[in-house]
Amino acid sequence: MIPLIVDLITRNCSRCKSDELQIPSIPYHSEIPRLLAFGLLGLVYFILTPLILPFLLVFFCIGYIIYRNQLLNVYSPKYETGGRFWPIVHNSTIFSLILMHIIVIGIFGLKQLPLASSLILPLPVLTLLFNDYCRKRFLPIFQAYSAETLIKKDREDQNNPAKMAEFFDKLVTAYRDPALMPINRSLNSNERTSPLLLSTEG
Repeated sequence: MIPLIVDLITRNCSRCKSDELQIPSIPYHSEIPRLLAFGLLGLVYFILTPLILPFLLVFFCIGYIIYRNQLLNVYSPKYETGGRFWPIVHNSTIFSLILMHIIVIGIFGLKQLPLASSLILPLPVLTLLFNDYCRKRFLPIFQAYSAETLIKKDREDQNNPAKMAEFFDKLVTAYRDPALMPINRSLNSNERTSPLLLSTEG
């Protein structure tokens, strides 16, 4: 809302009126940490204050609708992340769950409920095993491009031969090993006949 209000004020009050509207990109640096913080607080504290859970569920449901609309219809992405934020979200969720388990064990210990505390003890171990499974199964997908994306890119390049010719021209000089580069030396006679070590007589 703030950029919209500022844009309306500058359009109506400034002398030079331009019809070009700059489409903003989503501020990942502020939005993702805010959502992760709400998830952390909700998972950790809903044991102590269960009334926080309905508000958190309403926040995430409305947030899903709003962010989906903004990502599809409002913001213009400056760069393609390729799903690089999902491992961060996954790690934050696993950390929140482990912290919640530790707090629950502590609460049941303070309330002198040893049976409940002992029943909760396997949960952190199962959460860490689930985290290990997800890292082995899904993390490589977010570190490299999928085969579907690569096939689509290859087909686009195959249909545009001019682009491929330009790519191959750049590929020749993309990387040159410094050891294989020619050494540029001046060819004067003094350099050829001069010794490697010079002795100075004082």
